Amino acid sequence: MGWGKRKRRKGWMMNAPRIGTGRKVLLLTMLGSLFLALASTASAAPRDPIASGTTDLHMKKGMLRKLGNLGVTVQAIGTGATSSGSKVGLAVRGGMLDPTDAKGSLDTRGGFKLQLGNRGVPLTQLTVNTAKGIVFAKIAKARMQLGVLTPSTFEREGFGTNFKAVKLSLTEKAVRRISNRLGLRGSKRLNPGRVLSNLYSTAQPEMVTVLPQGSVTLTGNASTLAKFAAKGVKVPEGITALAPAKSMASSLEFPIGGGMLAPDANKGTVETAGGVQILKDTDSLDPTVRLSNVQVDFAAKTATVQLEILPKPPFPGAAGRTALVDVVLPPNSVTANPVARTISIQGAEARLQAGAASTLNDVFNQPAPTPPPSSNFVVGDPLGTFSMQVQAR
Repeated sequence: MGWGKRKRRKGWMMNAPRIGTGRKVLLLTMLGSLFLALASTASAAPRDPIASGTTDLHMKKGMLRKLGNLGVTVQAIGTGATSSGSKVGLAVRGGMLDPTDAKGSLDTRGGFKLQLGNRGVPLTQLTVNTAKGIVFAKIAKARMQLGVLTPSTFEREGFGTNFKAVKLSLTEKAVRRISNRLGLRGSKRLNPGRVLSNLYSTAQPEMVTVLPQGSVTLTGNASTLAKFAAKGVKVPEGITALAPAKSMASSLEFPIGGGMLAPDANKGTVETAGGVQILKDTDSLDPTVRLSNVQVDFAAKTATVQLEILPKPPFPGAAGRTALVDVVLPPNSVTANPVARTISIQGAEARLQAGAASTLNDVFNQPAPTPPPSSNFVVGDPLGTFSMQVQAR
């Protein structure tokens, strides 16, 4: 009986589908490629959204001579495009770029047109892909790869970067479409690999990536601290920092964890680590509010926190992320230094939102007896002022 079972098991193994050596190699290659792609994506540096810049094409003498002999003229077309001598200038309207290595892509506005008699070939919507070293364009309404960039270099300029390629060589598909549209035949046709121009792009970011260094300093408002004291919170010992935040003489320091920020601080988010605990120590109940991982949203002009209200019960415990204050930036409170690539914010005001004021009253009006009405927080109460200097890449 035992032998019969082993025989059936052997037969099952003999009839099982086998993976050939070639398929094994292919499978391993595919898995390896997938792993490398995932690893590359995980380690890829963030790219900054681009606000402005230029892309200039300086036509090569050989190309200008070729076009001139054919009677073909070059003219700028569309908004943001200019033409002067051998140069075609295009405005950068957007894109994403890592300023530390100039990897990413730039989208341009306008374009240029090759004209031969009543035949014209517009080249518009150029996209410079600096990561792959290629340029795409819409050539006579057809989107395709225009050319290849070689060799390329870059240099930093303030918060942004400048990118240069010595040659923009035309692809076979591009020269075929241009030649066909211009009606060129035989030796008059453009050849694949023909160098159209060099390329020089400048790019300045809409927002910069904030490095995890430095801190946000919050200085409490005396009148608001007095309200905490009137509710029974011992000031300052009842207000303590949650690591890695630090309590200073009259302020709290929250380490900057990252984020993105516009150089004029009109948009973006700065993230911080640590937090603050506010404790009302009583004989019957110790109401406690913990505010951690503050995020300042400069577009919405608000700051949100991870809120925790203890003890649980009677309080809810972790309450998720909630809005705490409105942020007011006084005139001249923001200073950008492109050379040092820093953005400084001084004396920004943090004013309690209605929901936050209500929560603080509900928590610290317990236990009985109820504190005086003058201690109640109201919308707009100044929690304090904060300052920071963020470092961009």
